[in-house]
Amino acid sequence: MKEVLKRVLSVMASIPTDKLLHFFYGSIIATPLVIWGTTMEAVGFMIFVSILKEIVDAKMRFSTPNATDALFTFLPTLLLLAVKFLS
Repeated sequence: MKEVLKRVLSVMASIPTDKLLHFFYGSIIATPLVIWGTTMEAVGFMIFVSILKEIVDAKMRFSTPNATDALFTFLPTLLLLAVKFLS
């Protein structure tokens, strides 16, 4: 069990900071949507936000559009919806 925990922590430590920021801000945006909105509203809005963020990054020349960034922005929505449906 100790080795598994070490491997999990090692993988988590190798995630780039940019992806963690996308995950963090995605979770901040998704939390009220999942709590007070319907499933379709939360999913639809977060897909829109994820793609829009990448378009803004490209237009402002902050970075090139990246599907992984959009995925890390959207992922908290799925995790929060799973918690909502399991409880």
